[in-house]
Amino acid sequence: MARTGRPKSDNPKKTLIGLKLTEEEATRLKGYASKHDMTITQVLQRGIDMQYAMDKPAE
Repeated sequence: MARTGRPKSDNPKKTLIGLKLTEEEATRLKGYASKHDMTITQVLQRGIDMQYAMDKPAE
């Protein structure tokens, strides 16, 4: 019998990282995510990508 449900991902996200924020930081993060119609995870992932992009040497 075939299994039902979501298909397996080629690159599953298994690592969980915790982050402690002040109330002000959490409010700012939630507000930004809401304003830009993003999840908090999407905001943080974009921020990580931006940091990596800043490290790339200019060609």
